[in-house]
Amino acid sequence: MRRAAGLVLGAAAVVLAGCDLFEPPAAERAETGERAEAPTADGAFRHSQSEDLSGFYTPVAETGEGEGRLLLVFIGQPADFEAWEKGTRNSEFAPVMLEFAGGERVLPERYEVSDSRVRFSGTSEALGRVTLDARLDGGTLALARRNLGTAEDPAMEGAVTVGGRTYGGVKFAWSMGGG
Repeated sequence: MRRAAGLVLGAAAVVLAGCDLFEPPAAERAETGERAEAPTADGAFRHSQSEDLSGFYTPVAETGEGEGRLLLVFIGQPADFEAWEKGTRNSEFAPVMLEFAGGERVLPERYEVSDSRVRFSGTSEALGRVTLDARLDGGTLALARRNLGTAEDPAMEGAVTVGGRTYGGVKFAWSMGGG
């Protein structure tokens, strides 16, 4: 009986460990009408990628309007992540950041980056709340890197929210140089 209870508790711990840290309780989401973020605290910045994801990810189609049009998502080198997470930061550069047509560069208030996913949340005075929730395609990214930026399929796809407006199904091409 104790063994069965231990297995149940162990399974529950595994399920809870897989919970989405960026997803608040349903009641909280219903109140705000949007996805709320995990509280800012230690662990707001996490990376666990084993592959080199660094480069510029540009939307294949226009995403956003006017000065809120997304130009690119930048992902840095592992050393950039390590420095940021240790507290070495400046106001113009981060290991994950989004750049917009109006020259606005949005730095993270939190991020989570792995070999298969990029999640980002930041705030801009000009654009409001900015989020990215995207899946990386490791095979397409590897092909694009081998071909120095040429791949038929997108290396990343997901949703971008700018100032309360969400753009879903955004596809991103990878390159090693900016837009």
